[in-house]
Amino acid sequence: MKLSNMSKISIIGVTFVALGIISGFIQNTYYGYVDADGVLHDSLFLPLAFLFTGIGLFLLLIQALRKMLTKKRV
Repeated sequence: MKLSNMSKISIIGVTFVALGIISGFIQNTYYGYVDADGVLHDSLFLPLAFLFTGIGLFLLLIQALRKMLTKKRV
């Protein structure tokens, strides 16, 4: 799929999903650990991973629904 054929919503959605995956990877690699007392220590990257991924999936869902509705009308 060419980048020029994708709508702006799709590009932004894919970008947000990629940012979410990167944030989750950074969290798991560098910041997330459980100490000797069993307490989880994490950073801001964990909530950002969920937030970015959720926004990206929501935008991609909106784009898919828009595409389905416009095909039915034609």
